[in-house]
Amino acid sequence: MASASSPEAKELALVGKVEMRIALAETDKKLQDLLKTYLAPLLLKLGSDSVAVRNKVISICQHVNTRIKPQEIELPVAALLKQFKENADTPLIRHFDILYVQQGISRLPLSDRLELLPILIQGVSADYAKSTLHASQLFHLILRLLAHFKLPLRGSKEDDELRSTLGLRDEDAAFLSRWFGKLLLLTIVRQAGPDGGPPQRCPGLSAEDYQFLTLQGKPEGWDPSADAGLNLTESKALVARFLASGMFTEDEKFFPALFASADANSRISEVGEDVLKRVTVAKDLEDARLMQTLFELYFGSGTPNGPMAVRTPLRIRILGVLSRSVKSTTHPKEIAKIVEEGLLAVDQNPSGQTKASRETSKFRAAIFTLVNFVARRGASDDVALVAESLTSNLRAFVEDQGWPAPDKDQDLELRGYAFETIGLLAKAAPHKVLLEPSLGLLEWLFRSLREDTSGKDVAVSIEEALSSVLGAFTKALDKNVQLKLRTVLCKYAMPAPGGTEKFSRSTRYVATRFTNRCLPFSDPLARWINILAVSGGSSERHEVVEEGKKGLDPYWYKMLNSLPGSEQRNENTDIPDFDNLVHVIFNQQHADEDYMDVDGQDDVLTQVNEFRQQYANTVPTVIAFCAQVAINEALAGKGIVNEPSEDWGRKLETLLSTDQRVRQAFRSYASNETRSHAFAIILKASFVEITKDELSDISEMGNSFVRICSLCPEKVWMQARLLQDFRSLEPSIFSNNSARRAATAHIYGLLASQGNCDQTAVAKSKRALFEKIKTWKTAVGGEVNQISGAIAALGYYISRKHWRDPASLSDTDAVDELLKVTLEALKESRDATLRAAIFSCIDQLSLFDVISPSSLAKHSSYQDVAQQIYDVAKSGTTAAIIALGHFGMITEERDDNDGEQETDYSFVADKLHELHEVRQAEVQFSVGEALTCFAAGWESKALTAELDIEHPDQSHDPWDAPLITPPGPKRKRTLGAVMEKTLKGCHNTKPALKRASVIWLLCLLQDCGQNPEMQGYLPRCQNAFKLCLSDRDEVVQEAASRGLGLVYEKGDRQLKDDLVRDLVGSFSDNKAKLAGNVTEDTQLFEEGALPTGNVGSGSVTTYKDILSLADEVGDPSLVYRFMAMASNNSIWSSRAAFGRFGLSNIFADSSVDGYLAENPKLYPKLYRYRFDPNPNVQRSMNDIWNALVKDSSATIDKHFDAIMDDLLISILTKEWRVRQASCAAIGDLVQGRNLDKYEKYLDQIWDKCFKVLDDIKESVRAAAASLARVLTGILTRSLEAGDSSLKNAGAMLSKVLPFLLSSSGLESSAEEVRMFALSTLLQIIKKSNAKILNPHVPELVERLLGLLSSLEHEAVNYIHLNAKKYNLTEQKIDDMRLQSVRSSPLTESIERCLDLADADTMKALIPRIEAAMKAAIGLPSKVGCSRILVTLSTRHNFLFKPYADGFLKLIQKYVHDRNDTVSSSYAAAAGYVSRLASDKQLLSTANFCHKLYFESEDDKSRLTAGDIVLSISKNATDRFNSLSSSLLPFIFLAKHDSDDEVKKLFVDTWSDNVAGSRAVLLYLKEIVALSEKYIDSPKWVLKHTASKTISDAVISITTGSEDISKPNAEILWPAVDRAMGGKTWEGKEIVLEAFVRFVEKAKSLWVADTKVAKQIEKVAMREAKRQNKPYRPFALEALGKVCKARSDLELSNTVVEIVEGVLDGVLVGEEDGEKMDVDGGEVMKDVALKEKTLSACISALLNAPNPDRLSPTDLSQRLATILPLVVKANTTHARDVHLTTFTSLQSLFERLPSDLLITDTKAKEALEKLMFNATFEGLPEAMRAKRAEALVVIGKVKSCGWVGEKVKPEAEGTERSATVRAILAKVGK
Repeated sequence: MASASSPEAKELALVGKVEMRIALAETDKKLQDLLKTYLAPLLLKLGSDSVAVRNKVISICQHVNTRIKPQEIELPVAALLKQFKENADTPLIRHFDILYVQQGISRLPLSDRLELLPILIQGVSADYAKSTLHASQLFHLILRLLAHFKLPLRGSKEDDELRSTLGLRDEDAAFLSRWFGKLLLLTIVRQAGPDGGPPQRCPGLSAEDYQFLTLQGKPEGWDPSADAGLNLTESKALVARFLASGMFTEDEKFFPALFASADANSRISEVGEDVLKRVTVAKDLEDARLMQTLFELYFGSGTPNGPMAVRTPLRIRILGVLSRSVKSTTHPKEIAKIVEEGLLAVDQNPSGQTKASRETSKFRAAIFTLVNFVARRGASDDVALVAESLTSNLRAFVEDQGWPAPDKDQDLELRGYAFETIGLLAKAAPHKVLLEPSLGLLEWLFRSLREDTSGKDVAVSIEEALSSVLGAFTKALDKNVQLKLRTVLCKYAMPAPGGTEKFSRSTRYVATRFTNRCLPFSDPLARWINILAVSGGSSERHEVVEEGKKGLDPYWYKMLNSLPGSEQRNENTDIPDFDNLVHVIFNQQHADEDYMDVDGQDDVLTQVNEFRQQYANTVPTVIAFCAQVAINEALAGKGIVNEPSEDWGRKLETLLSTDQRVRQAFRSYASNETRSHAFAIILKASFVEITKDELSDISEMGNSFVRICSLCPEKVWMQARLLQDFRSLEPSIFSNNSARRAATAHIYGLLASQGNCDQTAVAKSKRALFEKIKTWKTAVGGEVNQISGAIAALGYYISRKHWRDPASLSDTDAVDELLKVTLEALKESRDATLRAAIFSCIDQLSLFDVISPSSLAKHSSYQDVAQQIYDVAKSGTTAAIIALGHFGMITEERDDNDGEQETDYSFVADKLHELHEVRQAEVQFSVGEALTCFAAGWESKALTAELDIEHPDQSHDPWDAPLITPPGPKRKRTLGAVMEKTLKGCHNTKPALKRASVIWLLCLLQDCGQNPEMQGYLPRCQNAFKLCLSDRDEVVQEAASRGLGLVYEKGDRQLKDDLVRDLVGSFSDNKAKLAGNVTEDTQLFEEGALPTGNVGSGSVTTYKDILSLADEVGDPSLVYRFMAMASNNSIWSSRAAFGRFGLSNIFADSSVDGYLAENPKLYPKLYRYRFDPNPNVQRSMNDIWNALVKDSSATIDKHFDAIMDDLLISILTKEWRVRQASCAAIGDLVQGRNLDKYEKYLDQIWDKCFKVLDDIKESVRAAAASLARVLTGILTRSLEAGDSSLKNAGAMLSKVLPFLLSSSGLESSAEEVRMFALSTLLQIIKKSNAKILNPHVPELVERLLGLLSSLEHEAVNYIHLNAKKYNLTEQKIDDMRLQSVRSSPLTESIERCLDLADADTMKALIPRIEAAMKAAIGLPSKVGCSRILVTLSTRHNFLFKPYADGFLKLIQKYVHDRNDTVSSSYAAAAGYVSRLASDKQLLSTANFCHKLYFESEDDKSRLTAGDIVLSISKNATDRFNSLSSSLLPFIFLAKHDSDDEVKKLFVDTWSDNVAGSRAVLLYLKEIVALSEKYIDSPKWVLKHTASKTISDAVISITTGSEDISKPNAEILWPAVDRAMGGKTWEGKEIVLEAFVRFVEKAKSLWVADTKVAKQIEKVAMREAKRQNKPYRPFALEALGKVCKARSDLELSNTVVEIVEGVLDGVLVGEEDGEKMDVDGGEVMKDVALKEKTLSACISALLNAPNPDRLSPTDLSQRLATILPLVVKANTTHARDVHLTTFTSLQSLFERLPSDLLITDTKAKEALEKLMFNATFEGLPEAMRAKRAEALVVIGKVKSCGWVGEKVKPEAEGTERSATVRAILAKVGK
């Protein structure tokens, strides 16, 4: 035992004293006080070193535990908690502290509990480090307190300071955020069993985490029914809200927000999503630790007690984060594991529930998104590690769904994702996945595309996958890979094998695209694939054909493979080898043998036939492409450079037709024996295609055959077996197709004239043709076509035969015979087809010198033939024109002075010149060609292609040796003469001659320019062409421009410089001058350009017209004005010619070292001209610009200021075209340039742009609008760019906004300007961010509010004023206007401005809104102002709250608007603003509504008051409730308003806020006081409303069976009495009903107060005596009810007196059928009113007797008086009167004593009359039942026993209703 002085003894003594005090505490209050003082110090002794002390304290605690069970005892929680925190090293103290804290915290007042929150939170992380058990208890306590903590508004100052307010340290915040996040992952797991099993855990949490959150496994911790249990869902929602607050930093919020966003409860997930969006912006997603944590969460831990993998929804969220972090791609193994587990694992939800399947789809879609991201953004080394396995897994996923066609009910969207991802992975790591020798993946994708039946979307995904892998094949490939690639592409370029019903999709487009990108142009198999694509026919898709064409054109192939990122080598554009190409194509049946055996030369015909059997539709394309390849190869072999360019094939064919050296090069190339087989195949295939039928059009094929055949050696013809088959051409020669006839006739001439042909066959054929042509006179229809073909064929045959071997034509009989027929037919026939064949025949005979003027003489004179040809030629027939030119070649050259007689030579020359009259410009080119042939003969290049066979003596050494041409008359002076005449024509003022001459001059220069004689004419040609540049005819301009280019090419340097100087002068000079001389016939304007307005007088066109017009109006100055216009017109016409054909080349050459290099001032003008309205000028100037300027961007930057200055001056010049061009040029100039470059010009640009927006010319206005859109686009893009362009955007905005708001913008008088300014403004607002726009928001909002009205269409006001005309109401129109305002882009912009506003902006904005409200005129602006107040109150309440009072007061002014819609809008706004207003201002608003209602003179003010009150009730319910005692009595009164609209508003408000009618009792005193105030009002409306209010109050509180209490009755009676006073008024019966109800239910009052009783009697009598007929029935009935209710009164005598008077008045004259005037002349005409009055009389009479107050004798006498009066009232026999009689008698007799003796016979008789009447049989069953019930009651009175006998017959059968009979049977019993 311890000594008394030892520390232990002292401690024990001290503890003992505490124990004694606690034990002696008699009451809970004393115990509470003791514990407050001693509990904490007592528990501190648990830290004593003495075991005895500790045990003693523990025993005392046990005693305390039993004493503190009552919940009323408060514990010193704060002291205990403080002690807990301070004794971190003493677990026992902490254990008991926390134990009592847990018990006591719920007993504290809420305010005291919340004060503990900072203490709990502070140091919680350190507590966790000391003890997880205690920390879990603290965490639980924190959650309990947080549930009561009111969070400040998000974003408020209090929210920002919340962390410091709670004293939250960083380590504690991190602890809380971490455990809040884990709490969001917590799901309660059921206990496995009593033995426990493995430690409990849930997804995302380890066993330790789970223990911590569940209070070490205590189930009651999350049981809401337990004492301290929490609701898990509510707690999660709670922490989610706290995570959104300022309590945590962005970094601390990330993981908890991520967890919350995946929660199944929308209350939690919505908050989580919102927070996650905000914090992700600032979160560094590239943090390695973050990625590691996310992967750990995703996969969980493999240990038994470690964290489990999170649930699928959270996994989806984690995948979303990983898909935005490049760092995640550095974890390839984890990515592979995600794919393997997510796509290939067995479904965890085999039940297949819809929710699970949706979740699985989302999960897999997220996985695909991640893999997509990894493939796109991952480092190649990282992706390569897993690409193969990922691809394999994804393929397995697709094949598991079914492949190539998917099974039913598969997720096709995921299937598409899988294909896309496979493509991306293969692209990222091609060597691992794609480029293996078998190309398995590529072929798998191609087969999927062909056979997958999933639909269009999946097909697009497969195509995208193939597009992704395409790039991998564009690089250098292994030989084996490339061979396999060729095989795969060839396979899938072919259509799918036929004969099967299996689904097949065309893969040709993708295969062709791969071919063009992955195989070299020199690969013949690749080109074959392109040929297949092009030859698909009409059924083939357009893009397939286009892709195929690109692969057959080396230029487009090169462009295609020069795209950014392409590594295709330039050498891959080498042209395929011709022989190899032909061999590969025509040996497709051996395609499995690579490149086939070139040495095995099969028979040509066999090869062609086999090829046609399989690929007949490809023949035209094959022949065309092979021919082009052959031409290209021929040119390359002779060193003739021909770089691939646009239209490569067409240009090659053109060269072959027009360039003699090219033809000779090709002839030399084709003569090589090694190529003969290939050419033979091409020719044979072409020949077979041509001769296969007689109908199809073969013009292109025929021309191609002629080109190739004519240049191939004749041994190739033989090898192709063409000579043997020449007669197969005859059906085509006789064809109805003109193109076929022409081509085959030419071919016939080439083949049949060859010496190796079977001459017998030729003779037969020739004879057949001659026989055919002889029948021309009788031929009709198709026979004419046959004759035409025969004539053409004979012409070609004879001409070629003559050229090959003149001697072989043994005699001239054939020529004579042919000439005889053709010339005769030419003379006599008018058939165009026949004539065309004749022209062709004469043409060919003339070219090859078969005929001459002398040989013609025997049949016709030369001039006659020429005239006949000319007659057809002048109609524009090209064949005749060319024939005339060639026909002229056979005439001998003569001098003009040889004699007076016109020679054949001069005749044909004149005829050719006269063809200038032909109007068609294109025909003149044919005339020009004819002239060149006439002037130069075979030296003209126009005849290059005509020499289609070589002369036998032609030399081939060298290969380009001069060709031997047919002999003919020589030309020495003709060319000079033609040139002189043509140059002269170029200066002629006659338009037709001038146009023809310039075209002829161009043709002469082009076809005869090689002639030395032409050099001397070049300067004159230059002048002629230059003068023609200003011609208005575009064809003339083009010809002149092209001609200048030719002159420049052929001239020396001096000539070139002079030409450039002249051109630049005319280009940049604005001086008006007309080119050439002006005569009367000079055309100055186009026809119709200047109409005179007179019918039939046409328009001013020539100089003569101008003179006539000036003379007619007497104004000579008109001549000068028109001439100035014409000169100006000529300037622009000449400018339009610039750049045509060769002029741009002239400038380009000169800009390097010539005149232009020293004149940079040209650039500003040239830049503007590029945008000229005239498309010709525009095109020309662009050509020149492109030629002059090699680096456009650098040139513009260098001359930017000069160009801009010129444009800003030009934009306001007098010429509309300059203004229009300047607008377009400025728009182009500023786009894409930094603001610094043109900032100084911005004001000027906007200013002038808006001026031109109001231009007089529409096209200029359109150009200005386009410029304005450009400027707006630049500004809005800068605004969208964010911080990067903040400075630029701010600078532009500060300049543009004031301008838009000025008189040049929104206040402009021009409609277009205003609308565009508005559109620009709205775009600026939409795109701007807060920092840029906020300085301008106040002004913008004010102006936009005003614009709502000013932009409303004027027609709206008209319709509003004339609504009735259009069967509309003003309210309907206003409703539509209101809807328009709500959906207006202006309103959207205003709200956008408000959304961006901050506190400072709001401060500046408030006075602007007030000003807008004051200045608003139209309905839209006023409604807009009210709407803005609603927006501010709902979406910006924190910023707007300080100003709410002011606006709520201001609204009181604007609700008085004349327009109901505006008034209602402001009233509605008042409700929203009331949310934020102070109590004082809200009370003021309520008083305003009072005043508005009671003091106004009109219904509208009362309606407005109702609107305001209803709006406050609906939109500020909590504020309304706080003032309910002030508002509800007023609302109750006002809901009785006589106006239906006003009444409805207040009724709705009352019903929204009051649960039932008994609620009136709560506000009875206030309601009565308010009603009494206005019950005597001089305003009838208020007086009646107040009276109805009192009435409703009485009825409302008496709806049940309870009586009115005496205090309430005392409150009500004065008001009821006053309400009953005064005259009667419509509706007063309601008050009367309430009066009766009051008498019936307020017995406690009138029994105790005689004055009240007396007044009730007086009121009842007074009302009954009133003479108002509609009111009287109610008053009489009320009198009866009062008599019945007043058991202390007997007023039956008085009632009888009153009723007698009424009955006399109502029934007077009834017996003799006359209606007398009563009551001042009114006639009782209303039958219903009469019946109602009679019923009321009966009711009053029968309710009046009070049996308790009358003796039996008096009662009997009183009945004898009353019942006859009732009989009198029943004389009308009205059903309603009868019913009242029955019910009232029943009521009366129920009150009578059963032993009453009714001795008076009058009473008995009256009763019998009342209850027994024959007419009662016609009453309804219900009424008869009522009568029977009354008889039952009557029969119970002894003296009425006779009733039973009287009714017996009815009861026994005369009554037809069994129900009624049953009741009657009870009578007298």
